[in-house]
Amino acid sequence: MSVLQIDEIDLGPALQAIVKEAAAEEAKKIAIDFIEEYKKKLDAPRAMNYTQAAKYLDTSYNTLTKKLIRKGYIKVVLIDGYERITREEADRFLRENSK
Repeated sequence: MSVLQIDEIDLGPALQAIVKEAAAEEAKKIAIDFIEEYKKKLDAPRAMNYTQAAKYLDTSYNTLTKKLIRKGYIKVVLIDGYERITREEADRFLRENSK
C-alpha cells in the first residue's frame, strides 16, 4: 500500500468531498478484509488436521507437509493417534515469519 503525504494543499470543497469519499471507501474495504480474515481464524478448530492447517495458513497442503512440517518449522501434536497442528502453533509460525 502506498502512502501519499502532502504537507499543504488547497482543495476546493467539491474536491475535498471526493477525496474524503474515496478515503472512506478504501478504509471500508480494508476493514472488511480484516474482519473476514479474523472470522476465518475464529472458525478454525483448536487442533487442526493438515488440510485445515494449510487453509488456515493460506498455503498448500504440500507446502505444509513437505516444507514446513518435515523441516521442523511447524510442530505437530499427536491426539488419539492423529497428527494435528494447534492454532497456537500456526499463529506462532505466522508471527515469527511475518515481515
